[in-house]
Amino acid sequence: MYGAKDAVDFFDMLGQVEWQLDLQRTLIHWVGLRDSDVVLDAGCGAGRFLLQLAQRVRWVTGLDADEPMLQRARLNAEDHELDNADFVLGDVLNLPFSDDHFDKAICVNLLFLLRRPELALSEFIRVVKPGGEVILLNPSVSLNPWTGQQYCDEARLRDFDRESLLAFATAAARHGGVDEAGLSRQVAALRAEVTESLRLMHGLVLVSRIIKRG
Repeated sequence: MYGAKDAVDFFDMLGQVEWQLDLQRTLIHWVGLRDSDVVLDAGCGAGRFLLQLAQRVRWVTGLDADEPMLQRARLNAEDHELDNADFVLGDVLNLPFSDDHFDKAICVNLLFLLRRPELALSEFIRVVKPGGEVILLNPSVSLNPWTGQQYCDEARLRDFDRESLLAFATAAARHGGVDEAGLSRQVAALRAEVTESLRLMHGLVLVSRIIKRG
């Protein structure tokens, strides 16, 4: 088991490995951020993805349930001299924000870990404006240690890059990846719609765009 500092260090390093950076860059390009957007990074961890978001939007709020992780995110933001970000301690199952607050809510590699993902989905949809978007990135049902190993071999990942991807694949196998059809059904029940999906890393990662109906 990781200690608190070890876990923070691991996730801070994870946000900087090349395969994660590739996912983040693709996601940002695909989302189509605007410089007027106010964005929620739900489950921001050590804040590495938030650093990229902050370069492209008016304001970004990083939320995480772990205070040591948020402390690292704040330090990383200070190191990069961000002046358009804040950090909030909170639970994605009960977001401490008003209705219709954000233009976009983005959640990376968290939904698949939750026992009640539909509760988090409901909260994400609640806090975005009508016509706003919820963007999710999660392992697909295809990711497991075997397919992760294959990807590592094909991409020639070594050292921490390989270790971190296999840890991600093991977590996906333990908790179950996100099924595209199942997600669409859950979202439809919340008066929203999955309007677009993208499969990355040879189909091992699923990105979903959800629009909140007016």
